[in-house]
Order: sequence, then structure tokens, then C-alpha cells
Amino acid sequence: MLLIITNEADIHPNPVIDILNSQDLPFFRFNTDKILTDYDVLYEISNEKTFFEIKYKNYDKSITSEQITCVWERRPMEPLATYDHYDDEKVKKVILEEADGFIKFFRYSLSNVFWLGHPIIERQAGSKILQKIIAKSIGFKIPNTIFSNQFSSIKTFENKNVAIKPISSFDIEATGGNIVFYTRKKHYADLINIGEHSFRNNINFLEEYIEKDYELRVTVIKDKCFSAKIESQKLDTEKGAIDWRQGYDNGITFTKTEIPKEIELKCLLFLQHLNLNFGCFDFIVDRNGNYIFLECNTNGQWMWLEEEAKLPISAAIAQIFEYEIKKKR
Repeated sequence: MLLIITNEADIHPNPVIDILNSQDLPFFRFNTDKILTDYDVLYEISNEKTFFEIKYKNYDKSITSEQITCVWERRPMEPLATYDHYDDEKVKKVILEEADGFIKFFRYSLSNVFWLGHPIIERQAGSKILQKIIAKSIGFKIPNTIFSNQFSSIKTFENKNVAIKPISSFDIEATGGNIVFYTRKKHYADLINIGEHSFRNNINFLEEYIEKDYELRVTVIKDKCFSAKIESQKLDTEKGAIDWRQGYDNGITFTKTEIPKEIELKCLLFLQHLNLNFGCFDFIVDRNGNYIFLECNTNGQWMWLEEEAKLPISAAIAQIFEYEIKKKR
């Protein structure tokens, strides 16, 4: 049986679940944000045995330690609600933290089955520093990059444009809503004007800005690559040309495309280096036709690509689990 570890709002497992249902393949969806409200959990460890069972309260469905043949780690979340109401927020906080601790320990214990996505491996693989090192070692072209709070380091980009990126933060709470940290394009002269004091206050993630012909999203599932061309350069600067994510509301298009076999093989090799079976690669194709590696999202989204670029990603994921389930039978 496949164990899907995700959250209640995640829609990405749904088309895969539809395929599994159509083929009568067993699965159990575990929405970690609802662990205290929707599930009965037992993990028993003694000198005689090790056993666990998770039951879904609202349906007659459960999964036990003996049944798990493969695990799909999608988007687990920390628990959001307790079984009973607590007026004391401090008590509630502790209860939720304890449940979150169990979820982590439980996932770490499933070491003897096939995983698509893995909590420990992904934590290391998400390092943008490690990714640049591996990409360079296997022959990908990469932008000149620095992570630094040393003001003199920006001499690397003298008389050039620079892409300023977040290391790990996605957004910041602000009056009127959250502000998303999109990639910003600045000239070297603009960085000089920031001044040493401001630069010193942060570990800055800077890349040499490469003028694009277009961008690529390559979704790799084990040994299959699905590539989508992103026409970001048809958009204005603040509407997707610099960071294509800004183009969602501005008419950005994604179309199925073919990439050189050499790039596909390097993507597979990259994931092998990190012991991963899944990854969403972002590339720039520059005006000379060079493929420039930017990063790999080790647990990225793909639903919009499946819909807009007609890429059969869900079917490829379901096929992997079909193989693992039938293999154990």
C-alpha cells in the first residue's frame, strides 16, 4: 500500500489518486495538519514487536506497518488544530508541537521502503550552495554566484547586472498582506549605492544576471523528464520577465518542449548525486542557446504544467507506485 504524506489542502495527489483508484491500487492519504482531529494513531514498540496503525476516523480506512510498500512525501504540514478546544494558548502550542514531533519521528522511521521525496534527504538536497556545487561538477553551466555579507565581494559583478534572490525565505508579513520575495534585477552601480552597512546586515544571495531567450521547467520523475518552455521574456519587467512566477496573473504561457538529451542525462545524474527520485529543475536558455542551471526544487509543484503544457506527470508518478505495489505483491 502507498502511504501519501501531505496536507488537506494539497490538490496535487488528487489526479494520482484517481489513477490508483481506477487500477484498484491501495493507498492511504495522511493529512498531517489533521492528525489530532481526523486520525487515530498507534505506534507500539516492545521487545517482542514493532507495530503501528493509522486510522482515518471519517472513513473505514487504515494503514499498518505491514501494509506499507512505498511512501510519497508531498507537502506535510505541522498540525493546525487539537482534538479538544483549549483556552490556554500555551497548552495548545505544546500539544501541537508534540504532535508535530511525532510526525517527524514517524516519517524518519520508515527507512525500509521506496520513497518519492524524503524528509531527511530533501533537507540536505534543498541547499542552494550544494546544488550549485553538484551542478558545476556534472557539467551544467551556472551563473557566477556569491553568498556574502562582505561588501567588497560585489566587485565580482563590476559593470554587470545582478539577480538578487532569497536564500530560504519566501515572503514577509506586512500591512495589507504578505510581500513575496521575487528575484530582483539590479546593476552593479545600484549595489554600490546600497552601502556597506546595509550589505553587512544580511547574508546576500547574488547571481550574475543572464539575459534570457526563454526559461525552462524540467520535472524529473525517476528516469523520465517532462519539459515545459516558459515564455517569460514576452512579459514586462515587473510582470514575469525577471521572475516568471510574477507572470501567473499576466498571461505567461507554458508549452511542452524537447530539450537536448545531454541536459536530460545531467538532470538524472544530478538527482542520483542527491539520492532523489524527483526534482523540478529551473533553467535559463540564454540568447546563444546555452542551458544555464538555476536550481532544483526537490518537492516542487507540477499541476499547472500538467494542465497547461499537457505533460502526463501524474500518470508517471502513479506508474512508479503501481510498480512498487505490485512488486511487493
